[in-house]
Amino acid sequence: MTKPEMRASMLGVLRGIGSADLAARSLRIARRLAETDAWSRADLVLCFLSMPREVDTSGIVSAARAGGKGVAAPRIEGRTIRFLMLPPEAGAPPRDRWGIPEPDPAWTEADLARGGGVLVVVPGLAFDRACNRVGRGKGFYDGFLREARGLAGERLSAIGVCVREQLVAEVPRDAHDQMLDGVVTEVETILAPRDT
Repeated sequence: MTKPEMRASMLGVLRGIGSADLAARSLRIARRLAETDAWSRADLVLCFLSMPREVDTSGIVSAARAGGKGVAAPRIEGRTIRFLMLPPEAGAPPRDRWGIPEPDPAWTEADLARGGGVLVVVPGLAFDRACNRVGRGKGFYDGFLREARGLAGERLSAIGVCVREQLVAEVPRDAHDQMLDGVVTEVETILAPRDT
């Protein structure tokens, strides 16, 4: 299956999941993510803010704040993503034309070079057990992860979150695609194989 075919298939799958079911599963995903070593090591959580029919990350954001972690959310600017720190008093940002909450450009940019553990919570349409992903086709996260890993090195972990139906046997992979360190669903946690 090609990436465009996989995207179309997964969008159909997600349309078939009711909002109450997705909300309940999203809370289980948040709890499971909070049990990972990547979460324990993180001082800073870079977390996407959910668009409609996507894993709801509000529970992840709440848990990070309750645990004293800094939280930053992505803002798309041109062909890149900037992660901006969510002020403690900030409510839900307004949504852009795609239904994605958009942080205020005046908020402080997350500093990945400052030290401390960094967890990037990564969206996607399909994932496999080798921790590859298919996103929405713009390459924003692949570009960001490449740069962020250069800044933060081993301090950074990238974990995809999805419902179990988004796990597939194999994701098509291109040279520029960034592998994740793990994938968390509502029923399991998958860690990337490590070179020994």
